[in-house]
Amino acid sequence: MNNTVTVLCSGFGLGFYVPGLLIERKLKALGIEAEIEVFETLMSDSKKKLTDDSRKAYQKNFAVALTSQKIPADIRNSLDSAAVERVFRQWRQEERQHFITLSGHWVHVMDRYRETAGFPVYADLLYIDADLSPSWKNLRRLNPGYAEGYHEVNMYDPGKRQILCSIDAGAQQALPASARNGRLVVHGGGWGIGTFREKFAALESAGYELDIAAYSSEEIGEAIRGRRYFMNDPEWRTWLRDSSGQYTFPPFAEVTGNRDNHFPPCRHYQEGMYGVIRQASAVISKPGGGALIDSLASGTPLVLLDPFGPHEKINSDLWVELGYGIRYGEWAETGFDREELRKLSDNLQSAIGRYPDYAASYAEQLSAAEGRS
Repeated sequence: MNNTVTVLCSGFGLGFYVPGLLIERKLKALGIEAEIEVFETLMSDSKKKLTDDSRKAYQKNFAVALTSQKIPADIRNSLDSAAVERVFRQWRQEERQHFITLSGHWVHVMDRYRETAGFPVYADLLYIDADLSPSWKNLRRLNPGYAEGYHEVNMYDPGKRQILCSIDAGAQQALPASARNGRLVVHGGGWGIGTFREKFAALESAGYELDIAAYSSEEIGEAIRGRRYFMNDPEWRTWLRDSSGQYTFPPFAEVTGNRDNHFPPCRHYQEGMYGVIRQASAVISKPGGGALIDSLASGTPLVLLDPFGPHEKINSDLWVELGYGIRYGEWAETGFDREELRKLSDNLQSAIGRYPDYAASYAEQLSAAEGRS
């Protein structure tokens, strides 16, 4: 049988894409064959365009984004049956047995594959957030017993205020607060949504210099002393492979308002926004699953903005309870005190290495299973 591990990602948010890339690269570093698949490759071009249109609408209006989560949807209506069959043919031909699923959307596909594979199929359902995100909630609504026959893996146990596993970002050792540049990273996750754009003036008035994630050239204003803008290539899409046939981290660069910006390939995660984050004193963002992974891996505290739905509210609560983050309003009440950020940074520093790495644990279990067979 084929021991390649297929990591099933989604481009609906970078929080369901980038962790998959990190897991794939860690597995390869541990000597295990691994390959990424992105859910959107199974969708028609018209449905992919709808995804792009939604992203733009959500960036302009956070209320629209929040409302969209409450609308029941069946992602199966977006699948291109020919594309699904092509994937099935490849997997059956290669006898793919081992899968890691980061999005509930993929489970509809995996159910059909398990029925037709003709051999045992093993899949982890990896929950990136502390509570079910919309793709998993929609799946549960359509199929309450969706997890039967799969192995559920929770990264967090909010009830016990615990982190159960981490995802290795593959970067250098986390920097102590004293070695950081004193700047703040302000972003809206992979889709650029949330209330982060409303905070620039207050943070700069408090004396902070900002590293801001921009999501289009129109967002880059006049040059302001101490302010820098960074951007992923706006033409890049999660479902497009590079010239060598690989999925990649988004091409990334510091940008200016002259619109003549160049985005070199991002070969390693630390060459992108993560490299900026690991040098900063804190990140101001909504509490997405990707933000939590970056915070823990880099040792950078989170200043938590309004959550994108109930699952992010639970993410936020967990990070505050663990002492790794502070809510924006509470921090504002301290006068944006730098000492508050230092305390959070110290807490994260003491946590480095405390939580088992998911990919390393998976590799160990896979090797043990092979040894028994």
